Amino acid sequence: MRNLYYQLIMKTDLSSGIMLKGSAYTYRIERTLGSGTFGITYLATILSGAGALDGKVHVCIKEFFMHDVNGREGSAVTASTKNGLWNDYRKKFEREARRLAAIKHPGVVQVLEAFNQNNTSYYSMEYLGGGSLDGYIKKKGHLTEPEALRLFNVTDAMSYLHAQHMLHLDLKPGNIMMKDDGTTAIIDFGLAKQFDSNGNPESSSTIGAGTPGYAPIEQAHYNGENRTAFPATMDVYALGATLFKMLTGQRPPEASQVLNEGLPTDELHRYGVSQRTVSAIEHAMEPMVARRTPTVAAL
Repeated sequence: MRNLYYQLIMKTDLSSGIMLKGSAYTYRIERTLGSGTFGITYLATILSGAGALDGKVHVCIKEFFMHDVNGREGSAVTASTKNGLWNDYRKKFEREARRLAAIKHPGVVQVLEAFNQNNTSYYSMEYLGGGSLDGYIKKKGHLTEPEALRLFNVTDAMSYLHAQHMLHLDLKPGNIMMKDDGTTAIIDFGLAKQFDSNGNPESSSTIGAGTPGYAPIEQAHYNGENRTAFPATMDVYALGATLFKMLTGQRPPEASQVLNEGLPTDELHRYGVSQRTVSAIEHAMEPMVARRTPTVAAL
């Protein structure tokens, strides 16, 4: 069944050689890199356009495509009777592209442009060929403390995002990519949300539950009410959980389990992690917001 599902998904992908034209660049699809609930990511080559990237690099192109709603006729995307749902999520996809395009930081994936074609939406971004941090952890089993802390430079990017009043809300090793220079960059802002100066989300009432193991308890129900500060602590929790995964190779326990049973620090001690780092993770993953490390800088 899994192979059949995979084949069905692959039939909806754009074929190698298909051309896409944005406002700044023309692209040729090379192959599919991945497929998720709300989109398909491709490796592409820039064929023409203005700027230093012209004809010199591969890029990633993300296409909005909902597998349970959309089909394809040629290159064009078709929508089922759930068209209202499709339009709502497409708007969210386009907002994600605009948010990413506005971010200029080496620790955040660089978006080149967003454009519409084939009855759907796309955005192009730099191609990070080193794979995800999650894949790197799986390959090595777990990371030593010095290497984990070196790769934890993702905190610089998170501090930058928070200074822009933006939360990521789904930070995890699968959303952190390895760069050729040995540093990392954050991707996938599907749950990201802009907040006003009072800590209130600028659109919609809730912000999304995030990924089990990496999201704090309060995230699923947060709606900005009765808050007077930007809730950086939700991303701080995810950072602590990410460091736990790096050091142990294991997915962190869900926040409710941490609340009831405590963080399994014996796993960290088993790999010789220093007490200073163990304490930092414990405070970052504190279930009670008032007791949690308040900012990325403090972490």
